[in-house]
Amino acid sequence: MISLVPMSGKPRSLIAFLLLAFGISWSAWIPAALASHGLLSSRLSPSIAALLGAFGPSTAALITTGIYDGKAGFRSLLQRLVTWRVGLQWYLLVLFGPALLSLAKTALALLLGSPLPDFARPPFVYLYPLPSELPMVNPLLFLPFVFAQQTLIGSSMGEEIGWRGCALPRLQAHRNALQAGILLGIAWGAWHLPLWLTKGYPLAEESLVWTFLGLVADSVLFTWVYNNTKGSLLLALLFHSSIATTRLFLSAAESSAPIGLALKWGVVMFVIVAFGSECLSQEVTPAAEPSAR
Repeated sequence: MISLVPMSGKPRSLIAFLLLAFGISWSAWIPAALASHGLLSSRLSPSIAALLGAFGPSTAALITTGIYDGKAGFRSLLQRLVTWRVGLQWYLLVLFGPALLSLAKTALALLLGSPLPDFARPPFVYLYPLPSELPMVNPLLFLPFVFAQQTLIGSSMGEEIGWRGCALPRLQAHRNALQAGILLGIAWGAWHLPLWLTKGYPLAEESLVWTFLGLVADSVLFTWVYNNTKGSLLLALLFHSSIATTRLFLSAAESSAPIGLALKWGVVMFVIVAFGSECLSQEVTPAAEPSAR
């Protein structure tokens, strides 16, 4: 077992984090959502507002950690951000698992009669149009740069220090890993709500139900990875970026959303059966709770 630097397990620290995370993000997203429907005037484009709001969880984590855990908490966050000595299988899982799952759901959709997606023109081409003088450039050439941007200055960095770095250890102080993963997934899904209501934002084109349930499944898988990689936030960042870039660079069949959800929950069920619902093969345990501040 690996014991991390103490984190406050008191419920009020988790509540404080959630209030801050939602408050910071929604203060950018709600005006953008209202403006997209002509109900408010806003100078920020939906994409810029989305990026600013994406850093709500990590900002909230830093504030919460400073209040409840002080210097020891900051050292723990830094340690987990640079924890890289984990098994190779975890790198393979977080980097290539999302792409394999996407290909699997497309294959099943094709077997059920869906048309073949255009792999030559993935969503990246439509969401980030290339300059007209570069019509023949393979979009995959941009994948490493988008992955790096997503990891370092995108939603991965903006979210994971919060969700997995701050909220998950606090939840697991009083609940098993499966319960913590599901509860965090519900909060994670609810946090995205203003983006679903923003006209013109890509998430608004997706089914709220499918995406919400998918985020809950993702949260359980993130918990499994976190608990088996010494609490590595680096692996959480890579996993988040891999999921995001897979959606951008790998086209999926049009009718694959429910299939993908079923496959993702199938993976969750496999993990639970193989490793147990109590800890999902948990290797990271919260240290003793510090005194109240």
